[in-house]
Amino acid sequence: MKFASSEGATQDYAQAAVWYLKAADQSHALAQFNLGVMYARGQGVAKDDAKADVWICKAAHQGDAGAQYNLGMRHHRASMGALPIAALESKLEAYKWLHLAAIQGYKGSESAFECVALTMSREEVADGEHRAVAFAAANTKPHADSDRG
Repeated sequence: MKFASSEGATQDYAQAAVWYLKAADQSHALAQFNLGVMYARGQGVAKDDAKADVWICKAAHQGDAGAQYNLGMRHHRASMGALPIAALESKLEAYKWLHLAAIQGYKGSESAFECVALTMSREEVADGEHRAVAFAAANTKPHADSDRG
């Protein structure tokens, strides 16, 4: 969006948020991710981590690599300060999302995913791998069903 671009003399984050919301409500993954980042940073909207999580998660589930990386890093940070059972769940989710972003070649995701894996047991890595594969399988649409021409 031109309103939130770093190019140009003025940045109108509030206007960008309005347009991102319109696109995000129509399931546009990049708009959902950008809107989530705006909520996380308080750019053009009131800072709201819960709304940031909702929009970033929606974009990640639609396959946006940037959102998957962001979500993976959020889970990774959460795993470091959580109780053991919650830390494990966050670590497994971090592995899954960072691995999915790495598969798409998203910058920094490969090293982040490997860093998380180094803190996991073989069983945990296998579980994380299973989650990534299951997500990818459940979210792969045959080309015939695609609305791209």
